[in-house]
Amino acid sequence: VIKAFSKILDEKEAQKMFTSTAQELMYKGEVRGKAEGKAEGKAEALLTVLQARFGKVPQSIVKAVNSYSDLIALESLTVLAATCNSLNEFKEGLK
Repeated sequence: VIKAFSKILDEKEAQKMFTSTAQELMYKGEVRGKAEGKAEGKAEALLTVLQARFGKVPQSIVKAVNSYSDLIALESLTVLAATCNSLNEFKEGLK
């Protein structure tokens, strides 16, 4: 890749461009990984709240909760988990 760019740019400039692009891609991957990790942690905490309040959580709810990646939605669902009167009420909030 660098040699191909070197035909258009000087080698030093091509190396700099390649390195910057690689660093940017790595950074985006890191950010995405951190966001996914936060979402997984929030989903786990939400499921812990449901289990503590209502006992065994049906697999359908576990799958639904684990499908969320939006942190704000997961926070709202955690509040719902802490305040709802039943698993059915929580399930309605998933829709």
